[in-house]
Amino acid sequence: MAIDMSKADMTTYVEGLNDEEIMALAGVGSALKVFGTVLEAEFEKRNGVLLDSDSRKENDGKPSHTANPVIDIDIPGVSSFMLRPTTSNNKARGNGWAKDVGLSDKVKTGNVPPTLLASILVDKIATMLGGNIKDRALIDIQEALASCMTITDGKFKFDKKQAPPLNHPVEVAEWLDKLSMNFIGTTAGANHVSMEVIPIPQETHSPVEAPVGETDEPDLSLASHPVNDHHVAEATNDPEEESPDSPSGTSFMDAQVNMLLFGGYGGGE
Repeated sequence: MAIDMSKADMTTYVEGLNDEEIMALAGVGSALKVFGTVLEAEFEKRNGVLLDSDSRKENDGKPSHTANPVIDIDIPGVSSFMLRPTTSNNKARGNGWAKDVGLSDKVKTGNVPPTLLASILVDKIATMLGGNIKDRALIDIQEALASCMTITDGKFKFDKKQAPPLNHPVEVAEWLDKLSMNFIGTTAGANHVSMEVIPIPQETHSPVEAPVGETDEPDLSLASHPVNDHHVAEATNDPEEESPDSPSGTSFMDAQVNMLLFGGYGGGE
């Protein structure tokens, strides 16, 4: 399985954390994984795109959705970092996230319950043998199963390699293959992520450690949300226009600085 470049980058970042930092982040990964799983499932349920073969050809490989999320993760008193879109993973099509279209005509194989298959098979064998299978088949099957059964450290498993050789392996393989129950189902499109990890120094979030007037202005080129084209267009058309996300009298860049310094947009005294 190919590893997305952004995943490799994230792996490198996490492996670079020391033991104390890893311990301080205990539970964070599991919590984010659960949240991400249920969030993605709900998105797929509401917005998933499923196409058949002809529709996929017309779609010409275009993704169903793309986005460029900027995600701040703040663990108070422990760590803060930002996930920001990059172009390191080509599968994301130049975005931080891209989702492929799903399939509405996926051929799937249904799993036949072993007990159901065994019941039907034993009944057929009993019919062929005139109903007498206890003495003619049961003991042989028990011995064959016992020969490949192992129990190690209280754990039980079957080792197929230890089973007695089949007398008719080709016929058995062909017979079982014909029992595969295929059906037409659906499958969601794959997700491709291209994000980088930007550590945010803890002192930029603490007014106690970095009081106003006693610290240098934070370097926004290292830890800032990218300004999208919409904001750039607004700034070009009307330099005096305020950002809809900032309070009255506060520019967009001022709001970014206040956010990094105080964890919010409040820029007043």
